[in-house]
Amino acid sequence: MLLTRRGCYGLLAAQHLAEHAGEGSVSSNDLAELYGLPHEALAKILQRLATAGVLMSHHGIKGGYTLARDPRYISVFDVIKASDRPRRSSLHSERQHRLGTGNGYHPLRMVSQVVEDMLHELMIEDIEEKASSPAVSQAKHQQSRLWTADRFEFLIRSA
Repeated sequence: MLLTRRGCYGLLAAQHLAEHAGEGSVSSNDLAELYGLPHEALAKILQRLATAGVLMSHHGIKGGYTLARDPRYISVFDVIKASDRPRRSSLHSERQHRLGTGNGYHPLRMVSQVVEDMLHELMIEDIEEKASSPAVSQAKHQQSRLWTADRFEFLIRSA
């Protein structure tokens, strides 16, 4: 999984909405202005996140977006995946799959799986904690690093 510009924009938006939960909805224009992002691109990403059930869209004068769930239950993986548009054709993904099946690609697949596992376990709330108070989340970060090291060591031994 690649972290694209769309994925980064989606993560910024989700983190902002988590930090300001309970303050009402935030429009895509307000988010774009705040972070200096392209308005149209961010609007499309927020629509994708709403379609995926990560965000809720609110219409009307005070319309905008809020998180659809508690940030403790929204994974970074879900936000990145929903932010990126689906591949244009299955031919591209089929070719990419074939390239990844060679013997030399086994270590890359293992690393990719470790990264995806970590992104599934990292929640938007964790990003919020790290951005606002690093001391609070230091224990979680250390635990995550140990888990990653153990997982990677296991994958290398089993290869």
